[in-house]
Amino acid sequence: MIVTALTVGVFGFVGSLGDDPSGNAEAAETADATALSAPPSGSADAPTFDVVAAAADADADADADEAMATLADYSDAPRATEDALYQASEVLRAATTAEAADLALTATQQAADAVRADAEAYRASLIAASSATNTQPTGGDVAAQLAYLHQYVFSYNSAVWGDYNEFGGDRTNFASQGLIARGWKVDDAWYSDGGMWTASDAWIGTVQMSEYFDALGLTYATQDDLDRVRVGDIGLFHWGELDTTMDHTMTVSKVEYVPGGAPKVYFISHNEDGEYRELETVLNVEHTDSTVWIYHIP
Repeated sequence: MIVTALTVGVFGFVGSLGDDPSGNAEAAETADATALSAPPSGSADAPTFDVVAAAADADADADADEAMATLADYSDAPRATEDALYQASEVLRAATTAEAADLALTATQQAADAVRADAEAYRASLIAASSATNTQPTGGDVAAQLAYLHQYVFSYNSAVWGDYNEFGGDRTNFASQGLIARGWKVDDAWYSDGGMWTASDAWIGTVQMSEYFDALGLTYATQDDLDRVRVGDIGLFHWGELDTTMDHTMTVSKVEYVPGGAPKVYFISHNEDGEYRELETVLNVEHTDSTVWIYHIP
């Protein structure tokens, strides 16, 4: 918002009171005292143009930040739509007049709406594409899924679901628990009765989970195409230095938009327990020449 200060001439105002034909000297004296006690324009107590401009810039930045926050929950919108939101938000930040700021704010809000609409359309397409084979509930409560995982990432819920770290890892067991919190249901292939050794292979094994997802008709992204990844998706990893097929399971916990580059994707997991394990670091620093299949959970 651009605010223009209107300064009133103090002495002209006081003089006009002194010439008041009513002869109200008391009123004139009161006006004199009020005027003389007011901070002069440009004093330390008076708002300056720089202060007003800074407040306007802060408002524009806050509005732009709020719009860009849309991408945290709707990172599966197409890249072009995300880029349009980023560009609109940058125009808003750079606005120098009230008119320009209003126009830029409207454009930014419209761009954020487009991100939400495009992401929701993509999710609907995933549901439609897997409808013939997917037996799990779609949509679900992603916030509940992530809340559960954050609650038990360091303090395991082993009394309910067991802890398989000593037997090859608890990673897939943990991801499965998150899906239950999201709203998925156990079935003949994917289940756990609670406690140790009551779970199916698809519940606790990375390879078997991938086969279960494939049977449901779910699709996946790789590290070369992260545009449609969003929080709550499941990453299945192959460590390049190991002579195996798949080695690890993690759930996407955050996706960050990067102007001019691929998004940064983070995971929450057991085994090297962590809430925000960054994809490139996991693939190529902690491990060597590794691969990920990030299954889209519709």
